[in-house]
Amino acid sequence: MLLCVPAPAALGDPAQEVVDAARFAYGLETGYWEHPEDFSTRDKLYQYYRQGFSAELAAAMTAHTLSGDPDLATWVPQQVHVAKIDDGRALVWFPTPAALGATWGLEDYTVLRLRRDGDRWVVYEGRDQSAPPAL
Repeated sequence: MLLCVPAPAALGDPAQEVVDAARFAYGLETGYWEHPEDFSTRDKLYQYYRQGFSAELAAAMTAHTLSGDPDLATWVPQQVHVAKIDDGRALVWFPTPAALGATWGLEDYTVLRLRRDGDRWVVYEGRDQSAPPAL
C-alpha cells in the first residue's frame, strides 16, 4: 500500500507565503498571552502586532488586548484556502471554529485580505461571512 503525502511547498511559493502569513498573524495574540511581560509599553505591543497586521488592524488588536477582555479575537486556522493572489494582494478564507462562531456570533467562514508590506504579507481586512468567497 502506498501512502501519498503532499510535498512541501516550493521555496518562494506565493500561495504558501500567504497561508503562512495568515496563520502567523492569527497566532500573534496567543503569543502575547504566553509572555505578556515582554510588552512593557503600548508601542511594543503595537509593533508586535505590526508583524502580521496593517497599521489599522495592529492598533485595533493592541486596543483589544489591552482592554482586559479575556476573549481572544483571533485563532490559528487549521487550513487556509487561497482564493486569489494578484499584484501584491491576496484573498484567503478558512472555516470559523463553531465554538468561536457561537460565542462571538460569527458566520461560518472567515475571509482575510492581505497585501505586501515591504518583504512580508500582512492582514489588512478581515470579515466573517456565511460562505467562502465566490470567484
